[in-house]
This record gives sequence, structure tokens and C-alpha cells, in this order.
Amino acid sequence: MKKNKLSLVLAFLMLISFSAFSQDEYNPADFSEAETLTEADSNCSAANLLKKKYGNVIVTEKDTYTKLTLSIPRDELENMLTMVVGDGWYPKALVIQVIGESAAVFLDITKTQNDSSRRFRVLQKLVASGALPWKGSVLDNKEAYVTTIETEFGEDFLIKGQTIKSNLIFTKLTPRISAIGADKENLDADRFASKKNFDRSKIFTRETYYDNDTGINGQPFFERGTYMEDPEIGRYMVFSLRCRW
Repeated sequence: MKKNKLSLVLAFLMLISFSAFSQDEYNPADFSEAETLTEADSNCSAANLLKKKYGNVIVTEKDTYTKLTLSIPRDELENMLTMVVGDGWYPKALVIQVIGESAAVFLDITKTQNDSSRRFRVLQKLVASGALPWKGSVLDNKEAYVTTIETEFGEDFLIKGQTIKSNLIFTKLTPRISAIGADKENLDADRFASKKNFDRSKIFTRETYYDNDTGINGQPFFERGTYMEDPEIGRYMVFSLRCRW
């Protein structure tokens, strides 16, 4: 009984947090009352691992996959994702929302093999410490800050954020996103075996340093931007970028 109460409290707190966080963000109502919430000591081994590490995990069993809902420290995102994949599960969909130093994670996983693993490696790089400027508790004018990553591991994914200065989206944030995946060990040595094949103008481009399986493909597309007003910080933009793996 005590464990069930803890799970319900966690779900209730998440609902309150996200309704206050942003109307443009992920809708927690997707977890309907009709779904059965269970504790992490279930048939889902990944949930059991996460519970031991981070505490309560809400587990929703579906016919072909399992939905996990949990709250973790923001700097634990990369480690958390590695734990899930390392346990033999395949991700189907993922939403990460950051509130200050904490992150709420909504993760669908399955035991059925799919093609998400190569894209999952890109995701791990995106959430690695220092890769992206996540929004803290206060919005300032130094960066275009990321608040949310959403993906169903299709051909693209969404990065949502907020900024006081919209030009920072293009001058600071999109270059950081595009740089994800640069990996020197993926350099094609045969291509540069002779001076004839060596093209110095391409040495720092995706064509030479980026592995197609582990990098961002091209510039993120600015999908939407909406201006909002805040009594303390004034006018700011809520935006979304669509990115290709």
C-alpha cells in the first residue's frame, strides 16, 4: 500500500509540474487513468535497475512495450539511457523535459529489436553533460536554452526551448546541435592514404568526420517560434527545432 501511494504521489507531482512548466510541452494526460500503474519490481528489468539507482519509477505495461516515467538529476540523463540499452531493451519513444536541475523522463521501451540503436547513440551525445545549454530555473539572455527533447526514433526529432534573444537560436544553439556526432575515430583512413585524395577543405566537415550513424544530419530546421510575456523577464520566445539524425 505504501509503495502504491508513493507512485501516485510521483504521478501527481509530475502532472502539477508540467502543467505549470509550459502549455507547449508534452502533455502528461497521455498517461490516462485507464492505464495500470505498477511498481518497478515488475517484469521490466530495466525499470528495476532504474528504481535501484534513482528511486520510484512508474511502470505502465502495454501489449508490446513498457512505458517508464521517472524523475532524475539532469546530469544523470546520459547514464540513465545507457543503463536501459545495456539491459537489452530497445527504445520506441522518448520525451525528456528539464525543470531546473531535474529532468522528467517518459520512455517507451520494448524487447523487440528495432532500428533505434544507432539513433540512440546520437541521443546519448545530445544529453551528455555540457553538450546542450539546458534551461535552469531562471531564463537569461546568454543562450537559447533547451527545455525538451522528443523523439519516436523516426527520421527526425524535436528540440524545444526558450530564449530571450531569438538570434541566439541560430548563432549559438544550432551550431552546437549540428556538431553532435563529430567523431575522429570514424575518419576514413583509406580516403586520405595519398595526397591525391586529400582535400583539406573538407577535413572538418560531416563528410569526413561524421559517421552517418552517430551524427546530426545537416542544420536543424526552425519549425516554430512563439513570443510570450513574463512579468519578471519580459518578452521571450518558445521555439522548436526539427533535427535529422
